[in-house]
Amino acid sequence: MAAPTADFPLHRPELLETLSRGDALLTAAMSEDRRRFKKGDEIVCEGERCDTIFRLESGWVARARILDDGRRSLITVFLPGDLFGVKSFLLTEQPDSVISLGPTTALAIRHDRLRQLFETEPSVALRIAFQLGEDERRLHNYVIGLGRANASERIATMLLELHGRLARAGLGENGAYRLPLTQQDIGDFTGLTLVHVNRVLRRMHSEGLATVSKGMVQIHNMAELHRVAQPVLDIFERTRPEFGGSAINAAR
Repeated sequence: MAAPTADFPLHRPELLETLSRGDALLTAAMSEDRRRFKKGDEIVCEGERCDTIFRLESGWVARARILDDGRRSLITVFLPGDLFGVKSFLLTEQPDSVISLGPTTALAIRHDRLRQLFETEPSVALRIAFQLGEDERRLHNYVIGLGRANASERIATMLLELHGRLARAGLGENGAYRLPLTQQDIGDFTGLTLVHVNRVLRRMHSEGLATVSKGMVQIHNMAELHRVAQPVLDIFERTRPEFGGSAINAAR
């Protein structure tokens, strides 16, 4: 399994040992149930009961909502190492779908088994609480982007955020990473039309910022891409080097 993307960003240092223990216990409890999905599979179905929480081993999945008129929004993207479907631990019916963006493999645990761990292993409870907090942080960034960012800022932020998470997981190097998102997917994720996405990506390529082509991203000028995105980055993403932040800022 790839290293978890969540290295507990912004965690309180005194929590690291407990978070790591909880993460290991949770992974061990899930290891006997491994599931595989194809591109387009609906792993969690909107409005239906779901009794399972997952940890992504390989591939990408997205939380999605489809409006009555067919428009779709990708609310968040989960990468290898991420927990998803955590609300299944709390809710009987699910408010959104989770779909596979390509071939994926995930570990799984039933909600009742997770509840047992939650009640008997405080480190697992802390790990789940941290995941919910990290999901909320990402959601805040998503809302700020949709509410205040222009098209270039939204796409630059997306490219940097994915790069940072993948770099911490050992799945991105020298500004390059695999991106199993079509331009329509990018539009659904950033709230932009397909035409607008295409225009921004072509401009970024011509200006030497980044190239998105054939399922791959290559960031050519990390500092300049960071400058474009910076107005809507959160403090974590502004300062960490893997997001393009300077080492000087990271030390503050």
